[in-house]
Amino acid sequence: MIKLTYLAHSSFLVECGKTKIVFDPWLKGGAYLNQWHLWPLPPEGAENIKADAILLSHGHEDHLHPETLKVLHKDSQVFFPFQWRAGIKSYLKHIGFKNITEAISFKEYQVNDVRIVYISYSLESVVVIEYGGEVLVNINDALNSNHENAVDFILKELKTRWPKIDYLLSGWSGASYFPNQVRYPGKDDMEIGKLREQFFANNFFRFTNELQPQWGVPFAPGFMLLQQENQWINHVKFPRYKAEEYYKEHFENTAATKFLIAFPGDEIENGVLKKNSHFHELDESLHYEGAYLHYDKEIKKVSVTEYVNDAEIDLLVGKLEHWINYNKILYNPVVLHDVVFSIKLNDTNEGIYINVAWKDKGFVVAKSIALLPDRRVLVNTSAKKLLYGLERTWGGDVLTIGYGLTVDVYTQLTLEKNLDIVCIRLITRYPISRKDLAKYPFRALRFYSYNPKLTSLWLKQKITLKPYVNKYPYNERDHWLTYNKCDLCAVCKMPEINLSAYSKI
Repeated sequence: MIKLTYLAHSSFLVECGKTKIVFDPWLKGGAYLNQWHLWPLPPEGAENIKADAILLSHGHEDHLHPETLKVLHKDSQVFFPFQWRAGIKSYLKHIGFKNITEAISFKEYQVNDVRIVYISYSLESVVVIEYGGEVLVNINDALNSNHENAVDFILKELKTRWPKIDYLLSGWSGASYFPNQVRYPGKDDMEIGKLREQFFANNFFRFTNELQPQWGVPFAPGFMLLQQENQWINHVKFPRYKAEEYYKEHFENTAATKFLIAFPGDEIENGVLKKNSHFHELDESLHYEGAYLHYDKEIKKVSVTEYVNDAEIDLLVGKLEHWINYNKILYNPVVLHDVVFSIKLNDTNEGIYINVAWKDKGFVVAKSIALLPDRRVLVNTSAKKLLYGLERTWGGDVLTIGYGLTVDVYTQLTLEKNLDIVCIRLITRYPISRKDLAKYPFRALRFYSYNPKLTSLWLKQKITLKPYVNKYPYNERDHWLTYNKCDLCAVCKMPEINLSAYSKI
């Protein structure tokens, strides 16, 4: 029989007899340049668990967490989804793991008497564990924001291959600068933040209704933001204790599933939740009060600005000009000619801006004490975060996932043209698919041959349809910024509810 212990954030200990398996361990330290902090905290000594296997769902830092992985026992077998990009295996070897498996989709792997199956799409994955006649499906955050065709395909495959699912584990929340960090005239940040969280919760209920598990276990967000201007985001999360009420009220055929709401340290066995966490005794409105006390020193530290000097600003200008012009191959020239934006650096003594505009055949990046008057977008961030992000291959996550920026958008036309997306992508460092496909052609062919259906869906989305920003169509993203609540719920196919009844804020 499977026994679960919720550790923190997206991490669970799964005990199958004597076999111990850990999902996505983030058990100590911060993430995304220390912008994310664990809350509630994991049980004491969680990072000392000696696991037979560590199952990593994808490469985001809060799932593949370097500081945690470095202290875990290195004799554990590590699984990571096989991707057409290379590099993860050598990285895991570098930090000391010896037994590493790049899991091929739908292939069955064995750890002692436990069966493990990965189903990967793009850079994320669903993981299935079978033991003692029980089936556990961890969809993590692999389905929340992916293309509907891929989501429907994966749900159908799960239902066909595992018609009886005992446990369905799923992430519950969003983690992105959009829409919370996008400022737009007339936008109610708090209301939109709550609606966005309802959207992700509603997705989980949709997946639950399709798969009909015996027990649904929504988890995360198990992190908090410390900066004063971002603390409101901690309080817009959709309350998990309302799961069963919401599900039964807004979905049909709901009798099959019972929801288990766990906090770190809680145990689940045979569908019974053993409440070891004191959080069950606290009113939800008080959950973050303890967090602000616990992280008092860290909050004081982030409230003090560490100013950069002129040399660092000049270095940043040079790096931005290089990477912006490197990233320009992502977009049609017609799009690029319309890109005019400014970056406000909040860690300079003199109120320095960096202005970016197209000239002739490339972008010109210049330091200034004034904003561009014809700017389409204003990005607010720090030189420190920009420099950190541009020095690392996946450094853009510090800004986009880590809530390291805000974006001011002024007009509907800018949204329709997706210029906010273009500006953010230009100043962030990420691998470029076409370059990596050329770099790893044989690995890419293997990836396709292992999973042709899902890969074809991904290629259709990325290549055949092309990114929307290349052709300026009306983009559905803008309804999060410009629609009223009623219209937004209708477009997102979710029920309109009284948000105040579902929140303590």
